[in-house]
This record gives sequence, C-alpha cells and structure tokens, in this order.
Amino acid sequence: MAPLTLTKRQGDVVALVARGLANKQIAGELGISERAVKGHVSDLLRKFDTPNRAGLIASVMAARGLGLPADVARPDMEPALGAVLSPTDLAGYRDSPVMVAVTLGPKHRYVFVNTMSAIVAGRSADSLEGKTLHEAYPDIDPTYEAALDQVYATGEPWAMSRAPARFTQEDGSARDTLLHLMFAPLRDRQRTVVGILHIGSELEPDEHAG
Repeated sequence: MAPLTLTKRQGDVVALVARGLANKQIAGELGISERAVKGHVSDLLRKFDTPNRAGLIASVMAARGLGLPADVARPDMEPALGAVLSPTDLAGYRDSPVMVAVTLGPKHRYVFVNTMSAIVAGRSADSLEGKTLHEAYPDIDPTYEAALDQVYATGEPWAMSRAPARFTQEDGSARDTLLHLMFAPLRDRQRTVVGILHIGSELEPDEHAG
C-alpha cells in the first residue's frame, strides 16, 4: 500500500476532524473560511476512501495506531500527521464529542473509554476501562460481539448506521438508543491486528424516527 501523502493544510484539517471538531470550529482554529474547510474535508473523504466523517476519524486514528502501546504503535502517516497526532496520545480525545474507545486482544479489553462513550452507556469510564467486553457489557447484543470478533480476525473494518443498542446503566435501568458505529482494526509494526478502535455517535431524538 503506497504511503498516504497530505498537504500541510490537509494534515491540519484532518487532525482537527479526528478530534471531533465541526467545520465551523476548524475554520476558527485555522483562520480560514468554513467553505474552505468543507472543501478540504471533501478532498480528505476521497483520499481516505470513506463516505463520512466517522469513517475519516476512524481511518486517521487507526492508521496512527492510537491506543497501542508505544513499542508496537505503527505511525504510518508520518510526516503528514506526525506533529499533530502522537500514536499514544489519547488524552485529546477524552472530551471529544465523538464516542471513542480502544480495546486490545481477542477478548476486547478496554484500555480507553472517552467521556462521551461513558455518557451514552450511562456508566463511568473508570467502570469500563480494564474490563473485557463481556465484563463491561454482559448483555451485549451478539451482533456487535460478532462484528468485533470479525474485525479482529480479518482486519476488515465494520460499520453500521442506526445501530440499535441497549445499555444497562449504573443504576440498573436500561436505556435504548440508536448509534452510528464503526470498528476499525489496530495493527502492530508487523501489521498483525492487536486491537480495535471503536468510533460512534448517538442519534439525536428527532433522528430516531427518520
């Protein structure tokens, strides 16, 4: 696979997209017009061969090896993103408006769960990090467990729009919602899949009937 090359401006834009910023926020950060940002995002979607921003975020983060141990992280996208996305720096995604989580190993042990993921689940991040998928979500829908197993086994990403999800919250109550979900493989230096990046967003209430 040929190395992905980005211009300096594309690198700036995609790094901010990957942190969950909207076009207007990106325009403010970079001192350019919102229209220019939209143009850059459209170009990036084509370059990364993905149909939406969630796919773009997942592609960038997975390619950078975010969440992997430093000794196995695979910084494919240097130098274009080397200065703006450190392979082990997940701190910048803790308060992202996008759901971000990372699991490692075949049992899918959570090593990172950001605030938005915890809010949607009705849990605290501390109650999820360090646990396997079954320990964190003993009543998980088999569809999603199978999807994670498939991504880990094949290295092929998986995505689903309007994915129904039920979360048992810390108080024991259940909450049903719809999510846009994407699971992307995380590979070590030998290109072996060692983990999975979870990207998601919850649909707004007025989108549920759409």
